[in-house]
Amino acid sequence: MEVLPHEWHFLPKHPEKNIKFYKSILSQEKSIQIENIFNSRDPSIVLYHKFIITGFVSCQDWGQHPSELRILKNYRSPSGSALYYSYYDYMDAFEKVLFIQNKNFSHSWFIMFSREFVGQLPSWFLRWWEMFGSVPQILPDPLQDALRYFDSRYKTSNHRSQFPVILLFFQRYRIHWISKWEYKINTNLLDREFLVKWWDGLRIEQIINQVYRDYPQPIQQPIAHRTRSQSSLDSVQIAGKSSKKLKELAHQLIAHSHQLESEEQVSPTALVASVNHNPIDPFQDSQDPYSGYNLDSD
Repeated sequence: MEVLPHEWHFLPKHPEKNIKFYKSILSQEKSIQIENIFNSRDPSIVLYHKFIITGFVSCQDWGQHPSELRILKNYRSPSGSALYYSYYDYMDAFEKVLFIQNKNFSHSWFIMFSREFVGQLPSWFLRWWEMFGSVPQILPDPLQDALRYFDSRYKTSNHRSQFPVILLFFQRYRIHWISKWEYKINTNLLDREFLVKWWDGLRIEQIINQVYRDYPQPIQQPIAHRTRSQSSLDSVQIAGKSSKKLKELAHQLIAHSHQLESEEQVSPTALVASVNHNPIDPFQDSQDPYSGYNLDSD
């Protein structure tokens, strides 16, 4: 692109803050592992990159202020001078390192969270996810069902509740996805279009089984049915009664029995109707959490 420096695909804030600068920041802070995947027939060709998220440095842990500078230890400027970076550079690095393209403008990133990932997701990561993250529409149907179930059972904190459930799902179960971008002209302005697709090599059965192991369905307790006679007998307290009182209770029970027989002759289906109700689905939410997504689209 004529408006950008050679092999740069973002507007530079500083001539020395190139892709290597930002990659070095993420490597030094142990936040990202980037792996080159080469063509087996021609090792000079990079087919795609792996982008493995291992952790985040929070703004609170950075220092007194996000503008506080740290020295970059594993990379120096072309002139040999030391380079410094702030927390703002650290945030930019997550975005800038993904602005790599090949000659055919078909480069893609294989993205996932590391199994060793620890710590919180920072709020600013939401912007990154909107560009490079996955979407429910690309998931196979069984995994979409597992995602819905995870959303209905997962209990999150106030901080994590700000993130899309698919992000929390992918982070917890280390699910891979493929992201890419390409240039596009929108109303005479140069813009990027971000694309995402599913990786068919992922074994979703293991993920689905793990979801249901982590969040087992609650066991429904059977409802004990009691007859009217049992209910009446249970309400009778005979302990400590005199013989006279017991005789009076016996007469009351006989009279009550005659009354029940009369009612059952008039309405023989009364007992069946009293328990003929619609079953309750304990997993049905009052609102579909995915009403905003068209999960049936291609």
